[in-house]
Amino acid sequence: MDDLYEIIAEPKLREPALILALSGWVDAGGSGTAAADFLAKDGDELVRFNGDAIFDYRANRPTVRFREGRMTEVEWPGITIHRRALAERDLLVMVGTEPDYRWKAFGEGVADLMERFGIGLIITIGAVPAAVPHTYPPPVMMTASTDELVGSDDVALGDDLDVPGAAVNVVADAAVRRGVGTIGYWAQIPHYVNERYHAGGLALLRRIAVRLDLDLDLTEVVEAADEQATQINELIATRPENEAHVQKLELLAEEGRLASGDELAAEIERFLADD
Repeated sequence: MDDLYEIIAEPKLREPALILALSGWVDAGGSGTAAADFLAKDGDELVRFNGDAIFDYRANRPTVRFREGRMTEVEWPGITIHRRALAERDLLVMVGTEPDYRWKAFGEGVADLMERFGIGLIITIGAVPAAVPHTYPPPVMMTASTDELVGSDDVALGDDLDVPGAAVNVVADAAVRRGVGTIGYWAQIPHYVNERYHAGGLALLRRIAVRLDLDLDLTEVVEAADEQATQINELIATRPENEAHVQKLELLAEEGRLASGDELAAEIERFLADD
């Protein structure tokens, strides 16, 4: 796997868990990658993946920055693993752009790294579009490799569901085959939000904090979510038909009704068709 990644540092870790989020359809509203970016912030870089081996630069083009008529930077798509040293334990946070190539090798490569770093638990995070209102906290569904990993306050996905796979699923599958426990947290975000959705990232961070018993200062994420909610309210208020739609979604939320597997699959199909 030497061509897939470069190991930059191998520190001694304390009860490490891996948090994984990659862009793609299972990262609706950028909620998963936003949460992972927050956790990785100011952390030490441990692993850098080789973009030339896993990306199609015509599909994931680099960002080229021009300042005063001069090209100053080429920012390439990438995937990194950072170490966030918390009081309770070490988190390894893997975040970046979903690969275009070599998904099977990518999954096995990440599983090799988990063994090397002594990781006993992987938590994949992301989001899917759903018929939920922005005025309520996003529901978070949970998947797990064993029943024992389902917490008393987790809402486990109980329905059968067939959807297109994502690279994070391939990594989780490789981990399970190595005997590593895997958890998935998937925020349901309003299908009408087409930008980075801060409330979705906040919901995922709160679930991670509960699961791993972490004391996270989420003030800046809360403030960003509140500000965005105000902006969405102002926009919707200009269109009575949108207000009526949100009110219908609020009624469903008040009833505590979560989308079924069939409803989620249908929403995902619409999302992918529009992507």
